[in-house]
Amino acid sequence: MRRFTAITLICICLLLLSGGYYRVHGNPAIPQSREEIEEEIIELETIIRELGANIKAREARLREVDEQLEKTEAELKRTEVELAESHASLKKKNHAFANRLRSAYMKGGLSYLEVLLEADNFGDLIIRMAYLTRIFNKDAELIAAVKQEYAVLEERQVAFQAQSESIANLRFQLEAERENLLAQRREHEALLKAAKKDLAEATPQAERRPAYGVVFDNHSAARPQHGLSQATVVYEYEVESRITRYLALFSSFPSKVGPIRSAREHSIMLAMENNVHYIYSSGSQDNLNRISEWNVRGTNALSSGSSSIYRDSARRAPHNLYVNLATLRAASASSKVVIRPVIIARQGSTAQSFSLQYSSTYKVSYQYDSEQSAYRRFINGQAHRDATGRAIIARNVFVQYVPHPHDSRNRPTPQIIGSGPIDYYVQGQRFRGTWRKDSMNSPTRFYYQDGQEIERVHGQTWIQLARP
Repeated sequence: MRRFTAITLICICLLLLSGGYYRVHGNPAIPQSREEIEEEIIELETIIRELGANIKAREARLREVDEQLEKTEAELKRTEVELAESHASLKKKNHAFANRLRSAYMKGGLSYLEVLLEADNFGDLIIRMAYLTRIFNKDAELIAAVKQEYAVLEERQVAFQAQSESIANLRFQLEAERENLLAQRREHEALLKAAKKDLAEATPQAERRPAYGVVFDNHSAARPQHGLSQATVVYEYEVESRITRYLALFSSFPSKVGPIRSAREHSIMLAMENNVHYIYSSGSQDNLNRISEWNVRGTNALSSGSSSIYRDSARRAPHNLYVNLATLRAASASSKVVIRPVIIARQGSTAQSFSLQYSSTYKVSYQYDSEQSAYRRFINGQAHRDATGRAIIARNVFVQYVPHPHDSRNRPTPQIIGSGPIDYYVQGQRFRGTWRKDSMNSPTRFYYQDGQEIERVHGQTWIQLARP
């Protein structure tokens, strides 16, 4: 018998108060079974627990940033004192050197050679040379001291500037983290008060892990595609003839997705690292062998025989093969959820629009929509929409620069194992950084230039694999 936690009991009460044994996000006239209610309670409990854990983690991060800000401000004060001392010391040495020059000028500005030539005898010459040597040394010491003070002053001014910038960034990060924390607390409270609403609407920051990965055709004859706007993550990569394809990861299960195209080595690896059920339209023998050897969970759409995979007579082959993820039942919706932040806790350079070109006839561009806090996607200057007319809008865009050697069949094959540079676009800002993937099965991780791992905001993410 299932043991209920305090959160579970709250969820049960909320569900009962919101309609008892009636469907929460379906027709209220249809009673729910006990199994359906318990499944929904488990789902709600999972999201509340994950949200609570994320709030605790963000509170800890806030404390860390606050401590770092306090430490940096204390260092800035010390640097200000040292800077003032350097200015005073330099002023003193400059004054001493100025007095030395003024003294020489007032005495007629005689040259050192004239002083020596005026010696009465050899003894007088020795005395004059010793005197001049002392003057030389004193002048050299004064010049060296002034140069040293200038170097120290410049060093402290650089440190002061760096600490000032660090404080500005930390204050911005602190404010952003506070906003994220407040937003997540509001979500937590709203979720407990609104159990009768659809979970996806009640918790927009809670993203389920993807269950399917579908290879999409991106030939001009395949556009507009079906289901693309509903994907959680979309990878775009180059194939032969400088055209591209997509690997789209789905947490939800649309009834029409595609057109589906063939497997490639890099899309197989990306499906593996995301632990999704890989759906593809056959492939060359070497890639079919890889799928078998690497034990990839997947469905070959050309040979599956499933009624959930079909061709649409409104289009010509090979651009007309689709899958109904709602009925395929090759994978189940993930019970794991990830709580994403609302805003990025960083300041980057302004990036209202950007573009990249895969070929002379294929250019991808993005334009920032401040109302949506996301980038609208364009192909060759035209708004990118799916077959329903829904615009493709990305909250996160990674441009991942990877080498593109050709394989034995002369196909460009992006090398996604290793490391390299990235450009990350989010909320109208651009960040430089790096990517890293250590092995075939390990995840690809993205980092800012200072080494901190990127925590992307909630919403659709596009990852553009591009040539360096």
